[in-house]
Amino acid sequence: MVLEPVARTRKPKLGDTNSKIAAMVKLLTEYGPQINRIARELGLHKETTRYWYNRLLERGYTLQAIPNHEVLGLKRIVAFAEFSDRFRPYADAILMAMSELCYLGSFMKTLPDDYYSIQASVPKESTSDWVRFMQVLKERGLFTSIRIAPFEWVRVVPFQSEMYDFGTDSWQYDWASKPRMEQASFSFVPSPKGKFDRVDLNLIKQFQIDPNVSLMQVQKKIGVNYKTLDWHYRVHLIGNNLLKGYLVNWAGTRYDPRIEKALHRRHKYMWVELLVNDITESERMELMGSINRLPFVWLEAGGRNYFAQIAFPMETMTEALEFIKQAIAPIRGKSSWYFMDQANALRFSLVPGLFDQEAKRWNFDYEELLDKFDRLVLEIKGATS
Repeated sequence: MVLEPVARTRKPKLGDTNSKIAAMVKLLTEYGPQINRIARELGLHKETTRYWYNRLLERGYTLQAIPNHEVLGLKRIVAFAEFSDRFRPYADAILMAMSELCYLGSFMKTLPDDYYSIQASVPKESTSDWVRFMQVLKERGLFTSIRIAPFEWVRVVPFQSEMYDFGTDSWQYDWASKPRMEQASFSFVPSPKGKFDRVDLNLIKQFQIDPNVSLMQVQKKIGVNYKTLDWHYRVHLIGNNLLKGYLVNWAGTRYDPRIEKALHRRHKYMWVELLVNDITESERMELMGSINRLPFVWLEAGGRNYFAQIAFPMETMTEALEFIKQAIAPIRGKSSWYFMDQANALRFSLVPGLFDQEAKRWNFDYEELLDKFDRLVLEIKGATS
């Protein structure tokens, strides 16, 4: 079980309505859009709660189901890759295709280097083959350089809504305060692989695409009867912890497969990614103690390496740069950090077709994948031309 760090910090003095919306957002991350349940727990009218929720959606906030990749037998890998001049014009199309073929979950371009930060959730038993596959693509000229780091655990950091003003869409964070963290909370342990099948994966995919979808609507989409879907939802997705919860997307870019385009919010954030190689346990705990003082942390991953995504409000960049300098000072020789281009970023849902239902395992045929990829690159170049 993964324990989430809990910050001890002063809560900003915001209005009563804002505090109630913040409390609603906290419950959204746990239950998803179960408005009636959330209203009961908050002691609010369900019409009021639904109105606040719909207003958030109208203003560009999104909700997305978070798969428990470790329980699904998947391991997170982050790669920083530089496309060669020959393939750079087709980079986005190639990476989008990789999401369907080889477990790529998201990408974002760096500034000003034009590297791509690539995140993949790969079958644990195929980790070395995936790394070899990416290195072969480099040897074939797709990349001029690639840096790959695998991780034992990953967590999407919950929205620290108690520090957010929903009236002005802005953070209320006191940089002078230094909240203390519970050190025991940083003892992360990877979750063991659980039981699941193709029906579960299709359910998760639909909730990633649209968390508001009903089981009746899913039934029409994937052709599985309602009682079966309801059983899989209760027993597997909830009972077997196949879902970690829900992400309230307060900043960033997402890919909408229904309209096949990227959707961008207009909030002004500077995304920073931090990568530390060969980090010791004591170094990691000290670094996380610093990183998790911030409410802007989006994602963390750890193990032998450490990775963090942080979305700093643009008006705080002076404080942000000073914070980064101090945080990585003890491990400067091991760490790298990158500015990210939010306008060139996409996130993708699970691909149930990559799971072999009969063999009960994820597919990863190294040689077949190389052949498919060679043909794919030729098709992409031809279509783009």
